[in-house]
Amino acid sequence: MENFRIESLEINKIGAFEHLKMDFPKKTDPEKAEIHILTGENGTGKTTILEALAEIAKYKIDTSEQTGLINKLDLNSVISVITHPKKYSTNLELDDIVQNRSSKNMIGKDIQTKMNERLGVDFALFAYSGYRRINQSKMISIDKGRFSFPDALNDALNFDNSINTDKLTQWIGTAIAQEALSILKGDSQRASKYRNYVKIIEEIIEEITNEQVSFDLNADTMHLNIIINKQKLALTSLPDGLKSLISWIGDLVMRMSQIGWAFDIPIFERNFILFLDEIEVHLHPAWQRKILPVVQELFKNAQIFISTHSPFVVGSVDGAWVHKLKKVGAYAVLDGEPVLTEDAESYDTILEEVFGIKERFGKDIEILLKEFREITKEILKGNEARLERWQQIILIFQNQTRPDEIMSLITPQIHQINRIRKQVIA
Repeated sequence: MENFRIESLEINKIGAFEHLKMDFPKKTDPEKAEIHILTGENGTGKTTILEALAEIAKYKIDTSEQTGLINKLDLNSVISVITHPKKYSTNLELDDIVQNRSSKNMIGKDIQTKMNERLGVDFALFAYSGYRRINQSKMISIDKGRFSFPDALNDALNFDNSINTDKLTQWIGTAIAQEALSILKGDSQRASKYRNYVKIIEEIIEEITNEQVSFDLNADTMHLNIIINKQKLALTSLPDGLKSLISWIGDLVMRMSQIGWAFDIPIFERNFILFLDEIEVHLHPAWQRKILPVVQELFKNAQIFISTHSPFVVGSVDGAWVHKLKKVGAYAVLDGEPVLTEDAESYDTILEEVFGIKERFGKDIEILLKEFREITKEILKGNEARLERWQQIILIFQNQTRPDEIMSLITPQIHQINRIRKQVIA
């Protein structure tokens, strides 16, 4: 069966957009998730696009053969999302996305419920923001039951409230307690089953952070702790980056493990759509480089949409589609067609071509580099009036604490001038 996926998005008069039509090409590697990366300066509508796409969970099924976009002249904004293999459409007021999204219940009788109320869930949609973080929470009781279908998807598409700390810590704590009870009864097979999904979360965090990670339930206080490289810490003591990772990754695995899926397929082979809004916030660049590769390989049948300001995120994966946005006057528009990432590209290339940043050094060094290049052009034309200043700039560069990178940039020009003047200048 062909996977459910979003093929295109059209927005009129919403947020930063007068009109926007985006197409989302298919992935090039069938063994990896399909990833679409939204980039652009602040105010170009990256988050608005994610929120618009997340609204498909409210769409009603179009039973006709046509796409069925209902245009009404009295609405000042329309969103059309085309999906595959089935198509859905709706009309949305501006307030639906920009003003009231945090107070809405994103589930209700939505697409996820309607398509699967008889046979179970074929696909699901989830949304997370990097600004959400897990907090310390006490486990109240051992809850042996599975969450019901509506609970497992409740607020799943609310970027501000998709993470339920109490439910996540209760779920992890219950798994640890049930594992311990099974071990006491000598049932190692059942013990392994209870811990399975929690262990997956631990392994994902370990792969991203390169730290040994495990959850621990304090038998006296019933608080959930985490052990980092054999050091036991309270969740409140963790750095913000680790809290952010645990919160959305833990919540995603918890929800997927609790959904009443149709067919007997491992959750990591399931078809779902994931929206991630700046999940690199609070993360060290070394961790930013590992998020997408881990998710891309783990959830090979997922379609993932992510907004980011990080060249490390963009440069971390091969085969992801980058959609660049830019401001033209008062509105945001697409800056060309989507391009495929290549993990062999340097961060300098990504900064310049994807983010439009040509500067590599601090402000003072960049000013000196500009002056150096101007004087070099003059000398090449035979004007050596500022030759002494040119030599002074070279000396400043050579005396930097770490001169190798900047000297590698200007050495070809120095050699060129040396050959022309037939003497060693620097």
